[in-house]
Amino acid sequence: MKAWKLLAAAVAVLGCVAGASAQEWPQKPVKIVVPYPAGAGVDPVARLVGQKLSERWKQTVIVDNKPGGSGTIGATYVARAPGDGLTIMMSATAEVVINQFIMDKMQYDPETDLVPVTLAVRLPFILVTHPSNPYSNIAELVAYAKKNPGKVTYASSGPGTPQHLAAVLLEQLSGTQMVHVPYKGIAPSITDLLANHVSIGFAGLPAGLPHVQKGSLKPLAVSSKASSPAAPQVPPIAATPGLEQFELNQWFGIWVPKGTPEPVVAQIQRDIAAVLQMPDVKETLEKQGAQPSGMPTAEFAKFVQSERKKFAAIVKSAKLD
Repeated sequence: MKAWKLLAAAVAVLGCVAGASAQEWPQKPVKIVVPYPAGAGVDPVARLVGQKLSERWKQTVIVDNKPGGSGTIGATYVARAPGDGLTIMMSATAEVVINQFIMDKMQYDPETDLVPVTLAVRLPFILVTHPSNPYSNIAELVAYAKKNPGKVTYASSGPGTPQHLAAVLLEQLSGTQMVHVPYKGIAPSITDLLANHVSIGFAGLPAGLPHVQKGSLKPLAVSSKASSPAAPQVPPIAATPGLEQFELNQWFGIWVPKGTPEPVVAQIQRDIAAVLQMPDVKETLEKQGAQPSGMPTAEFAKFVQSERKKFAAIVKSAKLD
């Protein structure tokens, strides 16, 4: 009986220590690593969230851009960082899901070296074309592509990027053949879409929507299952008969190095979820076409695994591996 009491006391002490470590964290500045250049994609979201976390934690939160290698340079840095919760990554899809299926060698294993914490935002793509092109919706595009195989070209920000794989999925589900024109980033692809040098292209809503609003690009559809609140007039691809299974979005997630204590992971998830639901943060993100999340860690881990299966199937079908 005495032994059981001692064991119970030890467990209680350990529980208190774990709780205290989470409450005391962070005692030093926290770094949010963004594996992309400043001002691009993930960066504005990381800076908005980082500012609010700094206020919440009463600690400096630094956004550290480490671009290159389709996100792998920044992800490698985080994977090799101490698991103390002071190094966090806000990722895009490539470095934690897609690259493992298209790169021969990576310096980290996204499934074991990085711990998923929470989904920050979902970011649907908008499929756009030049206003002079003879199709104004997905059904018309598919019909045109079938009558003119190989004539429709599509832009992406590079081979194996979500924009590329979204077009590949559209080809697969619609039974069409289009020509991939890869660019080094989204900006030059938008430039050529505006000049009608390439037929269509998937762009993140923050990049594509301003040109749609100006009338310089024509929207065909969005890549999410439902219309985006930022562009409610643009239907989803899945609303087109025969394409009901289409859904492919960019998303940004929060990760920490393996070995990060579970109480710290839980606190990061709770605090980021709270920040994402702050009215001013939510309004700012939704105006840009981003859908704030903050989902629980276990749910996010399942979501990541489902995304890996989805992208692996697309890559394999397109023979990109």
